[in-house]
Amino acid sequence: MDVIRFNTVVGDDQVIHVPSGVEVPAGPCEVTVKPAGAETPVVTPEVRDLSAWLLAVAAEAENDPTPLPPDLAENHDFYAHGKPRE
Repeated sequence: MDVIRFNTVVGDDQVIHVPSGVEVPAGPCEVTVKPAGAETPVVTPEVRDLSAWLLAVAAEAENDPTPLPPDLAENHDFYAHGKPRE
């Protein structure tokens, strides 16, 4: 089935009223509500690929975290910038 899109006003009763002339099939369906004037982000193939890569990197980091020195918080400047330890 094709996607059916229409603009409407949701009443105080929280009912989504389908405009006259728009036919929607009976039965279960998925509804996405977007306030009028809200922009829909464009997801390009490049963004989709980058998202997949970042999720894969995050999953790998969860499974095999890089060991960090136990005094990293205390000696951050030493590890990050080479400043003498305090």
